Amino acid sequence: MGFCDWDYTPLRRGFDTFYGFYTGEEDYYKHTRSGGYDFREQENIEAEANMTYSTDLFTARAVDIILSHQHLQLHPMFMYIPYQNIHTPYEVPSKYSDMYPNVEHHNTKRALGSVTAMDEGIGLIVDALKYTGMYNNTIIIFSSDNGGTNGVIDANLPLHGYKGSVWEGGTKGAAFIHSPLLENTPRVYNEALHITDWYNTLLSVAGAKELPDNDGYDQWEALQTGTEPSPRQDMVYNINGFDDDLMGAIRVGDHKYIYNEKKDNDGGDTWLVNLVDDPSEQTNLIESNPDLALEMHSLFLAAAETQMVN
Repeated sequence: MGFCDWDYTPLRRGFDTFYGFYTGEEDYYKHTRSGGYDFREQENIEAEANMTYSTDLFTARAVDIILSHQHLQLHPMFMYIPYQNIHTPYEVPSKYSDMYPNVEHHNTKRALGSVTAMDEGIGLIVDALKYTGMYNNTIIIFSSDNGGTNGVIDANLPLHGYKGSVWEGGTKGAAFIHSPLLENTPRVYNEALHITDWYNTLLSVAGAKELPDNDGYDQWEALQTGTEPSPRQDMVYNINGFDDDLMGAIRVGDHKYIYNEKKDNDGGDTWLVNLVDDPSEQTNLIESNPDLALEMHSLFLAAAETQMVN
């Protein structure tokens, strides 16, 4: 979304309501960042939120919206609830962090408590959906937006890397989808899915007759039954820089190509891995499969060129 210009803020990007903050890493209670207060009701400063834990604020607002929508169920509703949990500064009421007395590491203890606080809030939201009768026609998507940071012990093991890197530990998000509309559950979805796919997928579920021409795929058929393959066969993780300073990663099928990204200052800058056989990215296939490496390098450069043109 963003806030570099009013045109990028939520109410001018398609949302009917907004409740929360524009910046990141702000205080969970004071709602401040770098000395400034940042919490809004629509586009107006919401001073009454001051000194109330943000997780409780967001949960209460989500429940209120659901209760108010129960008589409008013929109209599809989309709700986006990006809790602060479990982002830094890892603030959480002690009643949650105290549930982990055997965890000594400070950030890890608070992160675990933060997850528990969020879990409780989501439970209340699901209860509201059931109370209003909306649950049976609702799809709940829970997804992280990146891997864990290196400030939490063993956050991403057995994957390699942390938030901010293109290694799987930084880019493979934990996620689940839950709905009475799903078939053959419970099951694990091992197909490729990129966060850009959610937009077209949810438009499809909501009954859109035409989908936009963008980077996303409609994954609903594959997700609903588990019997169809993913329509996505490749993805760009990230591409930064130009010419000799290029860096980033792409995936095609089971293979991932990582260019100009050091791995623990060891093993060279360019990697080719098979994520099915080697999800921890331990074995570099550059020398053993040079033809595929060259092909992936060409695809990487082509993706980089498209980015520069755009």
